[in-house]
Amino acid sequence: MKTTDFIEVISKFTIGSSVTSEVNLEKITADSREVAPGSVFFCIKGLNSDGHDFIDSAFEKGASLVVGEKECGKADYIRVSSVKETLKEVLPAFYGEPDRKMNMIGVTGTNGKTSTTFILENVLKDDMSCGVVGTLNYKYAGKLIPAQNTTPLNWKWYSLLDDMQKAGVKAVVSEVSSHALEENRIEKTMFDAAIFTNLTRDHLDFHKTFENYYQAKKKLFTEHLKEGGTAIINIDDEAGKRLSEELHGVKQIRISEKDKAAELFMKIENMSDHGSEVVFTIGGLSKKVKIPLVGNFNIYNTAGAFAAATLFIGTEKAFERIENSVSVPGRLEKVGKHAVYIDYAHTPDAMENVLVTLRKLGIYEKIIIVFGAGGDRDSGKRPIMGETACRLADRIIVTDDNPRTEDPEKIIRDILAGCPENADVTVINDRAEAIRKAIEIKGKNDVVLIAGKGAENYQITKSGKKFFSDRYEAEKSLGEA
Repeated sequence: MKTTDFIEVISKFTIGSSVTSEVNLEKITADSREVAPGSVFFCIKGLNSDGHDFIDSAFEKGASLVVGEKECGKADYIRVSSVKETLKEVLPAFYGEPDRKMNMIGVTGTNGKTSTTFILENVLKDDMSCGVVGTLNYKYAGKLIPAQNTTPLNWKWYSLLDDMQKAGVKAVVSEVSSHALEENRIEKTMFDAAIFTNLTRDHLDFHKTFENYYQAKKKLFTEHLKEGGTAIINIDDEAGKRLSEELHGVKQIRISEKDKAAELFMKIENMSDHGSEVVFTIGGLSKKVKIPLVGNFNIYNTAGAFAAATLFIGTEKAFERIENSVSVPGRLEKVGKHAVYIDYAHTPDAMENVLVTLRKLGIYEKIIIVFGAGGDRDSGKRPIMGETACRLADRIIVTDDNPRTEDPEKIIRDILAGCPENADVTVINDRAEAIRKAIEIKGKNDVVLIAGKGAENYQITKSGKKFFSDRYEAEKSLGEA
């Protein structure tokens, strides 16, 4: 975008400008560390820092323009009434609305977002270049970028979409978090398809009430679907059923194993620790598919991905591709050939789903679970997680997760408040030691579930962020590391 075009787009916010030259602007950033020649640096005031303190640094690194709210006597500085509103206004125009040039699929819900995006990418990748945005990373065209947020901040989001589009990406499969929707991180982005997985208790530290949480998720379907776009909804979930009923004039593919009137009806015929056999019926076509993932919840995740795939590659090809072997890191992922699983389950509902799945397999005598709860997050779910673990597992080891700045002992006390007095509960704060102990006491026909962190390779404490991997610690305890 040319400097003059940029100034015109933001004119209604401009208080004063000292722009001296006409140049091609290449990128927008609010991180002074990312500034390069051709950049526009926005001075955003955050909780811990103020972008205005980095104006000199931004110009030294070659910023073509700096946008802020405070007075500044430097050339090529634009003073505006609101940095955040200016940024919101300019981003889509600056990057040429990249979401209009690619197939966009958004996935939201409490659990299953990452699995659904992985499965969908796996189904689509032979037909179109895919970009994936989510909890684990952002990946496209051979690039793998660590994810700081499930859904990036708005200026990173648009820059990422722009890079994807320029790299030849044809389909973007993105997790869209409730935080991102509430904070308008995706701004005016529009999606061809939006998938709703489920809604259970989480993030109430942020949203305060479950209703607020639901309304944030709903925005993906009411504010961000392209004209003619499709909502794909798990109506066996109570919130999903409500969402489906509240969407008027929106094309829907409803997913259910209970309601035969659903556009995608499922009949589960077999389930084992190797996967499941399910009959999908859609558009008058029925076919048994073999899903190489464990658990009822993964059947729903696969169904959501399958339904979306039919929109882009057709039903017949979607049926062919849905059986492709796919492993979702940290989602009921088996460690080697051992009866030891790691899973990202960090909510009561997710934990219950995984434990019920392992119990239903009918091949394990006892379930041993290792888990904790994140610090500086919704503390109300902790006793519910304790109750869930004690009700569905046989032996429970409570340990640290990511305590962050919170007292780990308090987190554990919160969890234990939900455990009955006669439960077989052991507390081992050191997570590596907790994993070692679980594997040590595991009987020949028992199973160990290490829950809460999944594929994360770090642990956050008051001391900062350090390397930690549940998988690595399990492999080490099993003598395979």
